[in-house]
Amino acid sequence: MNKKQRDVLEHAHKLFIEKGYLDTSIQDILERCGISKGTFYKYFSSKSELLISLLSILQESMTLQREKLAIEYKGTDRLVFEEQMIFMMRFMEENKVPEMIETTLVLNEIKIYHYIEEMKATTLSWIYTRFQEIFPKESSSQLFDSAVVFDGMINNIFRINKTLNYTLTIEHIVCYCMKRTEEMIMAVSEKKEQLFDPEILFSLFEEQTDYHFSTELIRATKSMKRFVGKNVMDETKQKECLEYIAFISDELLQNNADPRKFIINSSLSSLEEIEPVNNSIEITEYKQLLNRLIKNL
Repeated sequence: MNKKQRDVLEHAHKLFIEKGYLDTSIQDILERCGISKGTFYKYFSSKSELLISLLSILQESMTLQREKLAIEYKGTDRLVFEEQMIFMMRFMEENKVPEMIETTLVLNEIKIYHYIEEMKATTLSWIYTRFQEIFPKESSSQLFDSAVVFDGMINNIFRINKTLNYTLTIEHIVCYCMKRTEEMIMAVSEKKEQLFDPEILFSLFEEQTDYHFSTELIRATKSMKRFVGKNVMDETKQKECLEYIAFISDELLQNNADPRKFIINSSLSSLEEIEPVNNSIEITEYKQLLNRLIKNL
């Protein structure tokens, strides 16, 4: 997507926030952007296609920032997840994503409907994956059910909070939902209660949604940092290693420009030269992952 297209999307987004999606016409967008109708249709076949492009960019931006947060935030997997959820809900609120989605419900536009359903599936899939990392393996059979309940609970509480003009904070709602979810997981795990087959449903979600490399990168980055923290005893070298790892991660997760592959490779080469990183299995696996990600960019 070129700069001109992004500029049109940015102006359209501001109009959707100001007037709402339904009340914003293509003519409004043309006047705000200062472009001709021909230029608009060169980039987008319709207003609904523009909305899908906008939602896609917002989703990508939110995903990248969410995964960067997991690298930077210090805490347990549970606390990191809560911070990620707080960020996501705040991002959605600030960008008026729920309002844009709600206004499209009155439209009979199949493409928008399917795209929104895919967005929901992507989020649910991510929550389920994170629950697998947070909660004990003994609860694995109940975690998909729990992800479904958590997703529904948090979205409905946010909706009611807004409808009633209540004063619950995002932090309060996320923490409340996590506490209730944890209690539910403990209860249903003990009784072996299960609604959905997670294997069948999760494979369906994987087929419906695009896999984002950031999930794999975040795990590799955290793993590499742990290895350096435990095995590189020299403080200067340890700091140097962590700076290389952080730089590589930031470069790959940035969302405002293409990653500079030659700089990533240079940093990786420098990291490989430091003892005892150079002879480790961890650096071999890390390098293989980065080479694959860079190749697919």
